[in-house]
Amino acid sequence: MALYVQLAGMALVFAVIGIVQYETRNIFWNPKVRVDNAYAPSGWFYRVNSVFYDPSIYGRFLVIAILASLVVVLFRRGDPLWAIAAALTIVITWTGLLPSFSQSSFVSLIVAVGLAAIVVWRRGSVPLVAAAVVLVVAAVVVSPAVRKKASLSHITSGRSTLVSTGVKLPYHHPLLGVGVGGFKRGYADLAHLKGKEPKAAASHTTPVTVAAETGVIGLALFLWLVAAALWTGFARIRHTFEGAARLAFGLALAAILVHSLFDDS
Repeated sequence: MALYVQLAGMALVFAVIGIVQYETRNIFWNPKVRVDNAYAPSGWFYRVNSVFYDPSIYGRFLVIAILASLVVVLFRRGDPLWAIAAALTIVITWTGLLPSFSQSSFVSLIVAVGLAAIVVWRRGSVPLVAAAVVLVVAAVVVSPAVRKKASLSHITSGRSTLVSTGVKLPYHHPLLGVGVGGFKRGYADLAHLKGKEPKAAASHTTPVTVAAETGVIGLALFLWLVAAALWTGFARIRHTFEGAARLAFGLALAAILVHSLFDDS
């Protein structure tokens, strides 16, 4: 609980800073985000990063705090003070998460909340999970990029191209890969990009990065680590303090795993 209080306290401070940034239209550290905000098509669109450099990393931190607070609400309903405090933390942190406009953070939150519903309510969670899937599909369908029939690369901000080209690296170097830290150079050589380490070659998908840099052996170890971590987090969840702790850690790991599919930093 001490760890949760520390996490929630930090998230509340970061979220409030993000909210103030959105209201004042003033962010820290990252000039690229400032440029993107200056050319945003709508006045309400303004990405914030709080005390982080990247808005997506800021969003990921808040997602983990939201999930931990959700577990407190679910498992401490008999203790109104804890439940109310955690619920207020969710509301404030969610408000701070919104102006991050981090798609990867929103997706990881939806997936983790769906997992929490399945673990806690089991069959009763089916309507909630189905509604979440419908909501995500509807959001994708009505998005401006999809309605304008933009390319998959444009819709995913170039990530689909990074993945489709990146998976060719382990095909050419299947056993040991291109070496740890060698993704940029290997991708640049494969895509015929100029420069020593071009930014366009930066990977954003952890499994692709692991497979490209460490080959089949490294990818197998990575998958084993993921399976062991998720099994530890979600196996034998009971309505006890240990069960709550397991679920909180499991949801955090699941959110980080989903986030790593879109941003591996």
